[in-house]
Amino acid sequence: MSLDDFAVGFSLLIWFGALLCLLAYIIQSSSKLSATKDNLYLGCVLIGVDVICGLFSFYQNFKSSKIMHTFNSMIPEYTSCIRDGILNSHTSVRDLVKGDIIQVKAGDVIPADIRIIESKGFKVDNSSLTGECVAVARGNVEGTPNILESQNVAFFSTLCVEGHATGIVMCCGDLTALGRVAGLAVRLQPAPSPLSKEIGTS
Repeated sequence: MSLDDFAVGFSLLIWFGALLCLLAYIIQSSSKLSATKDNLYLGCVLIGVDVICGLFSFYQNFKSSKIMHTFNSMIPEYTSCIRDGILNSHTSVRDLVKGDIIQVKAGDVIPADIRIIESKGFKVDNSSLTGECVAVARGNVEGTPNILESQNVAFFSTLCVEGHATGIVMCCGDLTALGRVAGLAVRLQPAPSPLSKEIGTS
């Protein structure tokens, strides 16, 4: 939690209004024996509203950061890659480029979006991407115009639950299907509150 959650945009105006109310109450109290407490109550209410809005903003930022941590936990660190005809079973996923040939087996997380060129009993769990709870078969077959439904493509972060396969890297990092989803999640902005809408239209 940071001060930015409590002092950004419209919150600054609320803090300023609360400060003016408290100053008005202090001035009235020092100049009158029986000053009303309306300004004090109003200042406290404004402070309470700002604190609640700040906590809500913190909660939304916290959820966004948890989503990003979830995406990061799906990224495997190493994979088996064939490059220049040489198999390296300890290739860093960060070093993969389009056109690399990788091998995956049961228990491996797919390190990139790949086009399958050879497989045997290959099935993947797409639940991290599509929500499907049943493993689906993938192989070297004819694809479809919709790549998300293509039977010859395995996607980054999905889990190989059965068999093994060899595939050519099509997309890496932010260009993968999951990378695009993560990008959309990061750019998602919370909707303005009803109070902000009312003030904007007035």
